[in-house]
Amino acid sequence: MKRMVNLLLLLVIVINLSACVVRTRAPRAHWVPGHYNVGPHGGRYWVPAHRY
Repeated sequence: MKRMVNLLLLLVIVINLSACVVRTRAPRAHWVPGHYNVGPHGGRYWVPAHRY
């Protein structure tokens, strides 16, 4: 019985650690070059380069 409890505890620890690793590997921001956007009334305006 003690061996089963230790195995279950180890499994819970592994799952928690893997969840932390997945959470911290968020996608990094990408660089977007300058571009034109179309406004709500149809006008075009320049948007400078920025991080997305």
